[in-house]
Amino acid sequence: MKKILANAVSLGLLALSLSACGAAKENSNLQTTAGESSAEEKAQELTDAGSPIDKLDVCIGPSPETMDPQLNSTLDGGTMIMHCFEGLLKYGEDGKVLPAMAESWEASKDGLSWTFHLRDGLKWSDGQELSAEDFIYSFRRLADQKTAAPYGYDMLNMVAGYEEAAKGNPEALQVEAPDKKTFIVHLSTPLSYYEKIAAFVSLVPLRKDILEKNGESWSINASSYISNGAYQMSEFVDGDYISLKKNPYYYDADKVNVNELIFHLVDDDNSAYNAYQEGSLDVTSRIPSEEMSTLRNTEDFKTYPMLGTSGMVFNTEKAPFDNPKVRKAFALAIDKKYIAENIFEGYRTPASTFVCEGITDPADGSSFVEKTLQDYGTPFHPDDYEKDLEEAKKLMAEAGFPNGEGFPKVKYLNNAGGANNTISEYLQSAFKELGVELEIDTQEWKVVSATQHVGDFQLTRFAWVYDYNEPSQLLNVFRSKDRNNYGRYSNEAYDKLMQEAMAESDGEKRSKLLHEAEQILLEDLPMAPMVFSKDNYLVRPNLKGMQHLETGNTYFMYCTRTE
Repeated sequence: MKKILANAVSLGLLALSLSACGAAKENSNLQTTAGESSAEEKAQELTDAGSPIDKLDVCIGPSPETMDPQLNSTLDGGTMIMHCFEGLLKYGEDGKVLPAMAESWEASKDGLSWTFHLRDGLKWSDGQELSAEDFIYSFRRLADQKTAAPYGYDMLNMVAGYEEAAKGNPEALQVEAPDKKTFIVHLSTPLSYYEKIAAFVSLVPLRKDILEKNGESWSINASSYISNGAYQMSEFVDGDYISLKKNPYYYDADKVNVNELIFHLVDDDNSAYNAYQEGSLDVTSRIPSEEMSTLRNTEDFKTYPMLGTSGMVFNTEKAPFDNPKVRKAFALAIDKKYIAENIFEGYRTPASTFVCEGITDPADGSSFVEKTLQDYGTPFHPDDYEKDLEEAKKLMAEAGFPNGEGFPKVKYLNNAGGANNTISEYLQSAFKELGVELEIDTQEWKVVSATQHVGDFQLTRFAWVYDYNEPSQLLNVFRSKDRNNYGRYSNEAYDKLMQEAMAESDGEKRSKLLHEAEQILLEDLPMAPMVFSKDNYLVRPNLKGMQHLETGNTYFMYCTRTE
């Protein structure tokens, strides 16, 4: 999901510790069986650790921008949706791709066709049969330009027929269901890591009859929110809570330990923290930054790894940020180490690249970031801010704005919550070093998200959590046609490298293309990277079995409670 989160820079937006890209597997059945077995053992261990829970109260963010799996673009919204819907595959806590609606899958020898075999007896939450045709409808709806899905291009551009489908003929998308239990995806080019994409939440099945009958309102009413996952929606009170009840038709219902899961929709960290302190919440990820130092040594406080990059996006279509020298000056003027160590108190690390720590390199499975720093380089020096600031002032002078003379006042679009306000205030002081006045425009998250989508800003916050462990998952955002490219950045050479990387199956060659592409970004800087992310939660000490994925999503259905 886009992992631009509504919650401050706690994003460290679906990245998993998955293996590096390799040759497409002709038969994934062996891997699938092993994965399923370990998942069952894990679930049994969780059950043994405590008692099932009648009602679990959690808070991970405000009202979601949507509960439609194909329109959602936020991490917290994605987590809520993932408890209701499940796709062909899913991500496990250990970062592996696991069976979900599909019990097995395999790629053809040429890597151009992926076949998924659905489980027996799958049903929707209203008891109706689920079949491969439901995936046909969902994939083509995602491709349809009328849907305007933020992840349509990212998740389907590799599928044969996508370009024609996206132009208004969704039937052209090359997916098929030869029978009720078999779903086949035909690719336009081999993609060895397609199983990672197939696990993404935008690709869950949807009910054609329900959506056509209810229109846009289908996802906000419990009666029409027919799902296929662990839960079904019981009640949705916008701005207050979403209540989910265990879905008795879910194939793995026996392993769902929480009968009712309530997402409390809170847009204020202090309110969420107070609710936790008062005992009305079992879990919250909304923690006031000023409380971190006090809470960090308590048994309630948990820190989880999360793959993500946070920073600031420039609108590259409008002056003065259409000038790459100005963008680079602003990016260099930000003290990343100060943000990581002082604002986040060490719960983030300085980002001197676009791709984040923990992402594996296609060449050999090593750290992509380490290879960048060792073999390619970066313009940033987190341990020598004065050097970066000096270069920033030099670039401003070269761009025609010595000491900020003649530079217009600029506005930074942000939403309140978490460390966002503190970062905004820091940026004001940082850019004063360049002689620039920064105005802060703080809006509700829904307003910020909508404004970003239409490109009506100069500067805005960026927070991306990876959807899967793959360097291109973030790098793709800066392709000219990507819907998440809010800054309207466009570079033909970059687009060409990314297209070549997608089609390349050789790990070493692919690695080289991706590193070369990132070097273009580090020169043009359509986004100023600040920090790499981690995720913090307050969790009741007697709560066991919460599964936090490195994608930033959390599964609550396996939780148990000890005495």
